[in-house]
Amino acid sequence: MKNNHSSIPSHLKSYIVDQDYNAYTSINHLCWKFIMNISKDFFKDHAHKSYLEGLEKTGITINKIPKISDMDKKLRKIGWRAVPVRGFLPPTIFMQFQAHSILPIASDMRTLDHITYTPAPDIVHEAAGHSPIIVNKSYSNYLKNYGQAASKAISSKQDHDIYMAIRLLSDIKENPQSSAKDIRIAEESLNQALENNKYLSEAAYLSRLNWWTVEYGLVGNINNPKIFGAGLLSSVGESYNAIYGDVKMIPLSLDCINYSYDITEQQPQLFIAKDFEHLNDVLNEYKAKMAYNIGGLKSAKEAIKSQSVCTFKLDTGLEISGVPTEIYGNTFEEFYKFEGPVQLSYQNKELDGHGGDYHQHGFSSPICNTLIINRLKDASINEKININFKSGINLKGVIKDKLIIDSKLITISFKDCKIIKGDKLLFDPDWGTFDLACGKSIQSVYGGPADIQSYLQFMDLELPSQIKPNYLTKYSNSEKKLIDLYDEIENKLNNDKVQSMIDKLDLEFKGDWLLRFELLNILDDKKDNDLISKLKLQIQEIAKDDNDLYNSIQRGLKTISK
Repeated sequence: MKNNHSSIPSHLKSYIVDQDYNAYTSINHLCWKFIMNISKDFFKDHAHKSYLEGLEKTGITINKIPKISDMDKKLRKIGWRAVPVRGFLPPTIFMQFQAHSILPIASDMRTLDHITYTPAPDIVHEAAGHSPIIVNKSYSNYLKNYGQAASKAISSKQDHDIYMAIRLLSDIKENPQSSAKDIRIAEESLNQALENNKYLSEAAYLSRLNWWTVEYGLVGNINNPKIFGAGLLSSVGESYNAIYGDVKMIPLSLDCINYSYDITEQQPQLFIAKDFEHLNDVLNEYKAKMAYNIGGLKSAKEAIKSQSVCTFKLDTGLEISGVPTEIYGNTFEEFYKFEGPVQLSYQNKELDGHGGDYHQHGFSSPICNTLIINRLKDASINEKININFKSGINLKGVIKDKLIIDSKLITISFKDCKIIKGDKLLFDPDWGTFDLACGKSIQSVYGGPADIQSYLQFMDLELPSQIKPNYLTKYSNSEKKLIDLYDEIENKLNNDKVQSMIDKLDLEFKGDWLLRFELLNILDDKKDNDLISKLKLQIQEIAKDDNDLYNSIQRGLKTISK
């Protein structure tokens, strides 16, 4: 499978894992089968019409967990890819996968205790949730359009803190070995991260748009909406509540970005798009306001607020990437500063000698007008320069080197350089070579570095664990015995064997409902009425205190008509 990743950007490959298909247990496969059977039955009426077509075209199997390599082969036919990953990816990375038309699929399977809903990414959510609707071209275009916009969004340091807290909480909530204290501490950590966040970045607003569309979106008539959001398509409990429960339905507009969300709880309101083109209309309305489309002083100030890696792209095409800290100017940008490490690039390719190692202590430059750029372009190496900028900045120095690309002066390096504005020192000769970024305006401002592959070593993008959690790979003796019992369901069972399994369940596994449910699929309703009645009563008794599970089982019982 690794050989099929040659066309994927190298920095994204670090997030790809081995699906390890043989590690799934018979319990995992029956969890998947239960979810898919009641989902298919429910969504044939309540999901967008692309859902059923999408199951087949994207390689989603019903009775067994699908192989992501098989899904990848099918998705290639419609211009997409699929790769296995683990856990919550950093939003920046997830969006870059999506912008490259790659669906990152969390390969772990939710536990039986969380069969109706899990806050952690799993293969049900990523495969059965995200994949099917991709076959719709309008929706597919929206995903790509969104991924491209989100990959340019300014993200804040606080966004990263919230992401880390959400990732921890979702992992702890999914882990059956977590204590109530573990969950409480993780919830407090998330609440603290949310409380500390006083600045809503572009990435935060876009994540809300993503949540209310890609994850929890509905489409069509407000009185009879159809589900397309992956969070609903992968949650047998919440999708049912969305249609039949007391959930507020709101027509989709850009106002949805003013609604926050809780990733660990069911949603109190949902938004309904008119159609999939409507999604692009709302997205384009927001894109028009984004810093990468506006540029200028206002956008630069937004980047400074973020306290995170951003890129200023000048009108000459030069890209300055790092954490911006200051910008001078009242109406127009005059002089800007970045803290190190800083990267200079052109057309998203780092310039030789201008990486984060060289500019490790930061970077600053005044904005140049056309007259200054032309004068410097004509100047000679070792020529002494004394320039007064319109902003009141004065630069004195000796030209050391010039970089011209596509007939444009991109950078000019000075030795013995001093830059002042009034009595304020902006650059001292003792600080070494000064590199002037040539450009008369900041044309675009966007989140992240221009050449991410070259800058990645300086970024705080913590990889999710590449290893499956212990609770998915290491089992107690009791769990092993239950898995062995589930394994037997693969064989043809006669009534004596079924009765023997029921006896073992009654003796050792009184709380397991799924194997009892699967036995109902085997029994003959014409001959085994007593056993069927007994199993149904047991299953309903086990689930009676969990409303979502009870309703899901009732729906499951209807699908087997027994």
